[in-house]
Amino acid sequence: MTRDNRKIRAYLYPVTSRLTTGVYNPYLDHFMDSTGYFINYLNRQQPSKSGILNIFRFLYRIDILFLNWAENIPDKKGGLIQSIFLLMLLRLKSVFGIKIIWTLHNKISHSPEKLFLKRKLFTALLKKSDFIITHSKEGILFAESLLPDSGRKIFCFPHPVVPKKNYNQKVKNYDILIWGTIAPYKGIDSFLAFLKKNDLLERYRILISGKILSPEFHEVIKKYERSNITIENRFISDKELGEFIGASRAVLFTYSRNSVLSSGALTDSLSYGASVIGPNIGAFSDMRELGIIQTYDDFDQLPDIMQNIGLSYNKNEDEKLQEFIRSHTWDRFSKALCNKMKQNNLC
Repeated sequence: MTRDNRKIRAYLYPVTSRLTTGVYNPYLDHFMDSTGYFINYLNRQQPSKSGILNIFRFLYRIDILFLNWAENIPDKKGGLIQSIFLLMLLRLKSVFGIKIIWTLHNKISHSPEKLFLKRKLFTALLKKSDFIITHSKEGILFAESLLPDSGRKIFCFPHPVVPKKNYNQKVKNYDILIWGTIAPYKGIDSFLAFLKKNDLLERYRILISGKILSPEFHEVIKKYERSNITIENRFISDKELGEFIGASRAVLFTYSRNSVLSSGALTDSLSYGASVIGPNIGAFSDMRELGIIQTYDDFDQLPDIMQNIGLSYNKNEDEKLQEFIRSHTWDRFSKALCNKMKQNNLC
């Protein structure tokens, strides 16, 4: 609650009525649900058709503007105008009495287009935000490498977890599961090319399941499909995901280290009790330090890691995983965020 004992009035970006890809990310709904006891999101029931420009309707009524993936605005319809507007708003926020909280999800946009403008936005967000949320310790280090002393206004909390049913089964149908939206930045094509180059395409039973975001990229990875490598270009339900994880020795993440800091798919996989292998970056590195996943520095290390992973029950690792899940729910996150905001005079 604010000092006058009312809820904070906030605008959260993006809450949009434009579903251009059909991909639903539950992050923002979880964020609003968990923090709703002390924040009133004025635009929650009024999704925008005009991107960040929609904030005009709420400008004099909000205390805080929450921004997520704002560095991707140049890719949106009217992206140049929206970007200029946001840059101006960042400069004039004090005129409107608005505080800005930015969630630093990635080092930079996953898309290589319009990078000059994206970098301009990223730098401005880093400098002008009153408070920053990140879900990996690397997020703090990266911010401070660009703007020394910015760490003082950064709140780091691992990507919150939604506990799920464990579908673990003794007989494993797959050695490796790769799931989620399939895009170039995730490095799946590089992993498959590595297997081919090293005559390993026949070694592992691999399931790649998720919506492929472009026909061109579908063609790139489809050529690697064979009897032991299945590629499914479709959305999968939560129940299917749990069953796939239960039937797999390991969930593998092949992300490029250039942009990723945190991953909702990582915590979703852990919530189903998966044995996870990921690149030694960002949140993956944090989870390795906690002893609940394994990481690699390059694909050459994967055959050795795969040799034993998921073949037997490890009580110690499972206890660490369960403790992590209990300690990093959305409820725990919202309470920690509320305390940090109070400490920073934001509520």
